[in-house]
Amino acid sequence: MKKRIIFFALLAAGLIAVIGLWQYLDDDDEEEEEEVGEYAVLTITPQDYLVTREFATKIETEQPADIRPQVSGRLTKICVKEGAKVKKGQPLFIIDQVPYQAAVRNAEAKMNSARAQLATARQNLEGKEELYRQNVIGDFDLNKARNELAEAEASLAEAKADLETAQNELSYTVVKSPSDGVISMIEYRLGELVDPSMDLEMTVVSDARRLQTYSAISEKTLYDVMHYYNCSIEELPDRLPEVTLVTYWGQEMEQKGRVDAISGNADAETGSVYIRASFDNPDGLFRNGSNGVLRVPYHLKDAIVIPQEATFEMQDRYFVYKVVDGVTHLTEIKVFPYNDGQTYAVTDGLKPGDIIIAEGAGLLEDEMEVKMRSNEE
Repeated sequence: MKKRIIFFALLAAGLIAVIGLWQYLDDDDEEEEEEVGEYAVLTITPQDYLVTREFATKIETEQPADIRPQVSGRLTKICVKEGAKVKKGQPLFIIDQVPYQAAVRNAEAKMNSARAQLATARQNLEGKEELYRQNVIGDFDLNKARNELAEAEASLAEAKADLETAQNELSYTVVKSPSDGVISMIEYRLGELVDPSMDLEMTVVSDARRLQTYSAISEKTLYDVMHYYNCSIEELPDRLPEVTLVTYWGQEMEQKGRVDAISGNADAETGSVYIRASFDNPDGLFRNGSNGVLRVPYHLKDAIVIPQEATFEMQDRYFVYKVVDGVTHLTEIKVFPYNDGQTYAVTDGLKPGDIIIAEGAGLLEDEMEVKMRSNEE
């Protein structure tokens, strides 16, 4: 009986040992399976890459004209309505003409008087010359008559100049449009006194068919763009692609524009440099003084493009994991300074045909064995 009990005890102990060993081996297999995880990978293939940068921009018509009076006086007539389209030379305002008309008449009278004095001086000289030939008078009297004629001629020239000035000032009482365009708000009302030294313009005439935008960019951005196009700042406007103008509410202008000027000086306070772009604006979508967004595109040919989730960043450096023979290799990369928020264009560190972990790179370790799964699955 005792032997039988010992036998069964040994048998039970053996079974427990076998079961424990089996569980241990099973757990070990599970750990090995857990260590070799499966990850989505991406094979590097060159492709074209387009990314845009946006800059806040101030919009002006190509030749906005501040309308200011050239003479002083009361505003007696407003010839146009606010917001109206006007033609070059069209009257906009009339300033009290009465004092200027009087000045013209006065100048005309002075000129007529000067002409009469000139005619008298000529006749007097002719008589003096005849007397001089007859030896009745001497050199003194003849020279005096000649000087009187010269003085009369000068007086007539001065009177003509005064008349021309008076006529010009009279013409300035009719304030005309210097170009085709659209009138802005009118800042003065009938009866108000206007003069050339006033701070506020009477109105502005702007031709919205042609626009110019002014955008501030940092010196670093300007340097990056010059480096990308491998050119000098003077050559840059010819190298840049067409740009797009967008309203502040998001409507894109159909006509593309060109950057045609870059300021030679940086703003002393902000360090920004201004770039100017020009656009045709046949629909008049934008007006003088509007705000918008300037979109500048970058076209990269045969670029290496990877998703941002395939990278992780440490101390302003970017890394990915290459996979070689099923093992990860930590690899530093350089990326293009601008992106679309979802992808990076890699400028150094990867080449076509390389395989990288496509997502969750920050969770892996260097020289880690992985199973590969296509990112397209």
